[in-house]
Amino acid sequence: MTVSVKLFATLRKYLPDDAINKTASIILDDPSTTDDIIESMGIPDGHVHLILINGKHAQSGSKIHDGEVISIFPPVAGGRN
Repeated sequence: MTVSVKLFATLRKYLPDDAINKTASIILDDPSTTDDIIESMGIPDGHVHLILINGKHAQSGSKIHDGEVISIFPPVAGGRN
């Protein structure tokens, strides 16, 4: 199956060289999960805070399907005290 994966902020460094507009086209076995994507892209444990599948919140380990768009965000820090 093929899915589109969007990585944001500090996770962009894990995109493959052929990624366009923060988005990579990834080929995975069917069935696969969000954890499989994270592992295949080499993103270390603890670096993912939020996962969206087709714009909807998803949990770690959620099943994915052909053609879906997976967006992955790191933890956010900063702001004023």
